[in-house]
Amino acid sequence: MEIAKNLLMSGKPAAALERLKEILPEVDAAAEWQVHELIGAAFHDLADAEGAVQAYFNAAKTDIILRNQRAHFSNYIFALHYLPQVDAETFLEVAQVYKSLYREIKTLTPLKISSKKIHVAYISPHFLDSSAARFYESLLTDYDRGKFFVTAWSMSAREDSFTKKIRRNVDGFFNIEETSFEEAALAIRDSGADILFDLGGQSEGGVTLQVAAYKPARVQISGVGYFDTTGIVDYFLTDKFSATKYFTEKLLTIENAFALTPNKKMLAAKNTIPLPHYPTTPLTFGCLNNFMKITDEYLLTVKKILAQVSAAKIIFRDTTPLESRRAEILKRLEKFEIERAEVFTGKDDFFSDYAQVDLILDTFPYSGGFMTALAIYMGVPVLNLRGEMHFSKIGADILRIAGLESFIANNLDEYIKKAVEFRRQKVTSGKLTDTKNFVDSVYKKFVEVLK
Repeated sequence: MEIAKNLLMSGKPAAALERLKEILPEVDAAAEWQVHELIGAAFHDLADAEGAVQAYFNAAKTDIILRNQRAHFSNYIFALHYLPQVDAETFLEVAQVYKSLYREIKTLTPLKISSKKIHVAYISPHFLDSSAARFYESLLTDYDRGKFFVTAWSMSAREDSFTKKIRRNVDGFFNIEETSFEEAALAIRDSGADILFDLGGQSEGGVTLQVAAYKPARVQISGVGYFDTTGIVDYFLTDKFSATKYFTEKLLTIENAFALTPNKKMLAAKNTIPLPHYPTTPLTFGCLNNFMKITDEYLLTVKKILAQVSAAKIIFRDTTPLESRRAEILKRLEKFEIERAEVFTGKDDFFSDYAQVDLILDTFPYSGGFMTALAIYMGVPVLNLRGEMHFSKIGADILRIAGLESFIANNLDEYIKKAVEFRRQKVTSGKLTDTKNFVDSVYKKFVEVLK
């Protein structure tokens, strides 16, 4: 197993995968889940969603420790969103199965501490600057301090400048990395939290849900940092545009469920990076999403679009720096005979990409969230194929909030038509950066849900 780990660490996931398959039949039963977990990591590094899904499921099935089963199953649920063949009913069923893994947990009795303020406790896998942080920052920095008492509960000791900003702005910041899930829940309960807002969902192995399952607050809510039903909390925050019936939670709907807060890098890039507006040059399309979101149907659609737009090309940029994923996408492009394409690994300073792209062709059914919002903020339009499930509506919802409904396609033919007929144009963010109304709407819902 150590050989496979070293191969993964050295950027050789294909070799690691072969090694893991060799040792799997011989490994001790108690360690089998570890092999499956490593197989999942190898498939991730190869941008193979189907392989990752199966591996995480196998890890959950073979691990005898219930707490670990929950983590593996969270990874499975998260990866499942990359598969285009999975429907909403299946996601709901899977959420119910996940919920059953907590059947033996004894929930806590929340405390009601006499206070004129409503205590909102936000829990996250970490409070580092991230795509999710760009959507939830304002909730922890711009709330009404006369009416609300806000605490942040981090399940990681890691810190950056964003962590320090949150520390400075909230009424209390707690590092619970070294505590058990039950102890963390007890600490939140004993703090007198009225609302526990989960910002992690099934990401990071569902660590925040393992705390929220104890129901330490009067009400548990998820949303903003996660995009689908959790199977665990009481409410999910969304808006009417994205809402569906496929949730275990009751839905809390506000006018707009997203508001982008640019960080310093984004502000600087917007002011310094010029956008392409040269009528004599061919169009350049872009796909700047996680390569795991690139399905065969998406590639077939790209091929059709390029065939109809003379001399146009497309730039693919991953969200990770893994060369192995770039190599796999190149193989798939060759398979689909897509020639006018450039493929790059991810990098920290990717803002210059927007100076090269005229139109982002959003992935489907798993669309971009932050990457869609960022492109719009930078002035580059995004073409989205609106799906039927909550997570496949988010990209379209972000376009709606920005006032860019004309870039939303309701079917594949319309998506292709809009791409082929596209003419260069710069877009604006509209209400997408209206954090004041977003914060006011969210906290108003907090008051309503406690009545």
